[in-house]
Amino acid sequence: MKQAIGIDIGGTKIAGAVVSADGSLTHLVHQPTDTSSAQAVFAQLLAVIELICEQAGCSANEFAGIGIGLPGKVDRDAGIAVFQNNLPWDNFPVVAKLREYYPQLKIVIDNDVAMSAYGEYVTAEVEPGELLSYVTISTGIAAASIVDGQHILGAGFSGELGMTRVYSALDQAYMRLEEAVAGPAIARHGQQLIGRDVQETKDVFDLYAQGNAEAERIIESVTQTIAYAIDNMISLLDPHHIIFGGSVMEKNPWLVAMVAEALDDTLLPAQKDAISRLRISQNKGQHGLIGAGSRVL
Repeated sequence: MKQAIGIDIGGTKIAGAVVSADGSLTHLVHQPTDTSSAQAVFAQLLAVIELICEQAGCSANEFAGIGIGLPGKVDRDAGIAVFQNNLPWDNFPVVAKLREYYPQLKIVIDNDVAMSAYGEYVTAEVEPGELLSYVTISTGIAAASIVDGQHILGAGFSGELGMTRVYSALDQAYMRLEEAVAGPAIARHGQQLIGRDVQETKDVFDLYAQGNAEAERIIESVTQTIAYAIDNMISLLDPHHIIFGGSVMEKNPWLVAMVAEALDDTLLPAQKDAISRLRISQNKGQHGLIGAGSRVL
């Protein structure tokens, strides 16, 4: 069967679906994550897999395999969830545990950003030899790059764009990109500059839409700082495709145009063709599922 089960495990929900070779999804399942214990998360993972099979009207063994995206540090070769700050898994042998139930299936695990990048790679029009970089801006910031179907891994921390240092004009300090412009940072800036009207990231964007001057200052500074990071990515990798995902970008897709405008002021003239390569993900937050299943196929 040219289909696989794709799973995306997060701190708030576990999502799963049947993934076909063209990247399409069917039998989509969502359940809130039970983080009360390591075994509770695993039991829920099994329940999601079985629910998908029930909806698909077949057994798990009829699929090509199971692909799973996980937050945090993952040992993809050993099949171990090394560390996830929002899950009670500490060196948890996910693949070995699943093989007790599905011994015949191919099982693949990887970091959720890597899986999302692969989902974009599968669904984008990428020519052989072209480099695709996926950048997620949400509660955290990370990136992953793929060429000819293979991730650029380095020694282990390749793609950690959120860990790069930038200058934050709002904080008047150098700090890691994630600390300066991820969702919690945008909310923090709002609370500092606007006050009680801001409880969460969304409030800053709502006030920006209403023309609030301080919110405008925050968003303009945030997009400028993101542009500095993308400028570095272009200078180091010069990707053929730069795709943005994550809740901050996907809920506010117009930010891509603001980042592009800021890049127009920072890139060298010979680099400016890279601006046309920026775009928002069209996979509506399902790139992780697409990537997880497609990695199996």
